[in-house]
Amino acid sequence: MPEAETETETETETGEVSMTSAERLKTAISGGFPDRVPSFPKIFIDLAAKITDRNVQTVLGNPEKVLNVLVEAGKKARSDAVRLFHFPERRLREDKDKESVYEIDAEGDPVGKIDMDGGLMTHVANPGNSSACSLTDPRFIAFSHFYASSLPFVRDMDDAKQMIIPGKQFYRDYGCQERQDAAVRAAGDLGTVGDCSSPTMSFLAVMRGMNNAMLDLYDNPELAHAIMEKGVQIAAERGKFLIDSGIGILRINDSVGNISVISPMQWREFVFPRLRDLCTELHRYQPGVLLYCHICGNTLPIAEDLVETGLDCIAPLDPLGGFSAADMRNRVGNAVALMGGVNTMSFVQKTPEELEIEAAACIIGAGQNGGFIVGSGCAVPRGASLDNLQALSSASINYGTYKEGRLV
Repeated sequence: MPEAETETETETETGEVSMTSAERLKTAISGGFPDRVPSFPKIFIDLAAKITDRNVQTVLGNPEKVLNVLVEAGKKARSDAVRLFHFPERRLREDKDKESVYEIDAEGDPVGKIDMDGGLMTHVANPGNSSACSLTDPRFIAFSHFYASSLPFVRDMDDAKQMIIPGKQFYRDYGCQERQDAAVRAAGDLGTVGDCSSPTMSFLAVMRGMNNAMLDLYDNPELAHAIMEKGVQIAAERGKFLIDSGIGILRINDSVGNISVISPMQWREFVFPRLRDLCTELHRYQPGVLLYCHICGNTLPIAEDLVETGLDCIAPLDPLGGFSAADMRNRVGNAVALMGGVNTMSFVQKTPEELEIEAAACIIGAGQNGGFIVGSGCAVPRGASLDNLQALSSASINYGTYKEGRLV
């Protein structure tokens, strides 16, 4: 395992500490005072392709191009960090008459239609008839969040038991290490964040479908628990690969596991123990690794529970869930770092000046004592303008500068 990264700082001519973006992000997620609040909008590949003038279809099937575009978009947005998503290799076929894009297998037969208007997932009609969706195939399990179906991938406990756990070596063998190393070099001074994907509700929703997943919490809790246990093991192995490959900040996703969707009681039964176990295992494996969650929607009722899981940072403080960054800071105090806070719809509905004011309110409300990263409340819509993305950085400079432990 690599040792935890050491942080370096430089001083300006006036004697003030100046940090690189990577140092700034690490310091903030560690709960400290950077030179200024980092800015970190959640840019996914569709928006990244748009602001870098790429056709997303030419990028989608090539995991190396995905990483390149994400890094380039982060630089253009003046972000302090980029999220590095490992996509699966997918062979694509475009049906221009139907204006559709399909994933095809090695024989040229369709695996499923890709949702180009949504999450860029391949929609499989019948998983049981598709060799690309085998529960014993490490590629499918590792990248299952890029697939969807109206029929469940996991039908019962027997299916859950046979689900394979891709070990950390799988990601190296698949070429993720080489591609990631190149992306990190291209990122330069930017912070880089690895993605563990989801161990809990979002993983259950992928494997069972959203409707089944919700019903399972009541009608089939044994199956829900079994699938989430596998989810933790899968996320842990992916996290260990990322740690071994030199990534020191990891994102754990569970967009579905929020109190806008399930009750606090259900969250504490199904999600809390798995999130805690994952944090414990990754911190045991590398004590210096920094972990943040991405749970959009309302998380205020489970704020103290999130702290108890061992997370280093709570994100993305989605105001569409009915609370503000200041509300979360008031709830958890300085026990954990916070990230996010800006309404995702503001990136398409507001002017850059208006968005900067909104971001400033987040900084002032949650960043007085350090440990804050200003960002979007979820993934920024693909209709967002580059000017609005850059306005987030302007807010961090104009309102988020620290001097002697205080916001200037």
